[in-house]
Amino acid sequence: MKLSDKDLQFFIKKIKLQPESMGKYRDQVNNLKDKLNKKIAEDDRHGLKVTKYLISGSWKKHTILRPSGDHPIDIDLVLFVGGDENIHNDIGKLFDFIVEYLEEIYPQKDISKDVDAEGNTKSVTIYFSGSGLSVDIVPVVPLTTPENYVWQPSRHGNGKKYITSISKQLSFSLERRQQNPSYTSIVRAIKWWRNYNELKPTDDEPGLSSFTIELIVAYLDINKGIETNIEEGIIRFFQFISTEGIPEIVFEDSIQSIPSTYDSPIYIADNTNKENNVVKRMTDDRWSEIIEVAEEAFDTLNFAQARNNEGDTIQEWKSIFGPSFNIK
Repeated sequence: MKLSDKDLQFFIKKIKLQPESMGKYRDQVNNLKDKLNKKIAEDDRHGLKVTKYLISGSWKKHTILRPSGDHPIDIDLVLFVGGDENIHNDIGKLFDFIVEYLEEIYPQKDISKDVDAEGNTKSVTIYFSGSGLSVDIVPVVPLTTPENYVWQPSRHGNGKKYITSISKQLSFSLERRQQNPSYTSIVRAIKWWRNYNELKPTDDEPGLSSFTIELIVAYLDINKGIETNIEEGIIRFFQFISTEGIPEIVFEDSIQSIPSTYDSPIYIADNTNKENNVVKRMTDDRWSEIIEVAEEAFDTLNFAQARNNEGDTIQEWKSIFGPSFNIK
């Protein structure tokens, strides 16, 4: 039997960050914002300085999941750094400044700094032990042209950087939500499936990032028609992923072009810059694994639609999304 949007919204509400839980996180985020606003307003130093900030990631895009097991709540905080037009050529200096800046705001906290094997900084994190909230710090350097674009260091270390637009990523997400009221529900369900099947990227292994999932769902809406039915949107995602030789995914109004050659088995472009492959780390073996798991999900959910009673249908869905799946 087919499941209605009402049925699936019961599950979506279970896996999303609950309103009653958001308060404690929001309070900490607002406190951090207050500290940043005060620091930015009072900071009269010469040279490097933070000029503004943005909250981004799943929190801002309304696709955040409730914390579970190895998947805590994390929020991306983008810090715009000015005062040295050449700082993007010295990423180590940029991160050292960010750590020092945050220690001035939170002298009582240990600011976590993760580095790669060569000593390049991969990430800087503020961790709130009381709630388990992690705030991932993303330093960026604004560019004069293109307008609203920035240099951003790679989150995988290696000393590399790329050009993107945080504001355009956020406006793109907002447009998707406005055009499809089921967009965030479809994305959340697929992110839960990814976590349950251990397909999330790690330091050691590539996978399906939240941004990758959001872009694929958006690409399908734009190119195959907006799908507001949650069940059909989920199934369409699995069908697309499990298809051999999926097309290069690019978006209009983004700058640059896809490189003539690349090493990854697929290419999914950042919606603001075609040069940025968000699955650049993907290997043939890992992608084959993802295809296999997605194909199983596609076949199972199609079979679930053919089952004659609710109990059997739910069991099929549980085999894909885990024992927490239910509709009542």
